[in-house]
Amino acid sequence: MASAQQRLDEVRASIKELLEKGQSVSKGDRRLDRASLASLRMLEDQYAVEAARESRHGRPRQIRLYSRGKGA
Repeated sequence: MASAQQRLDEVRASIKELLEKGQSVSKGDRRLDRASLASLRMLEDQYAVEAARESRHGRPRQIRLYSRGKGA
């Protein structure tokens, strides 16, 4: 799994591409719509928080789920 910093870098690259090349691309009768800027900004905020947390703790956060409550 990619680290939060790697995902943050990818989202920022996508935002840059969207701003430089536009929301959609058309060629002939085909059209490609990129992700919306708003959704990319939300991901950027989320990954920035996670990347800051990882840098403070030195490793990705792991979440454990228990089927019958904690410690079962």
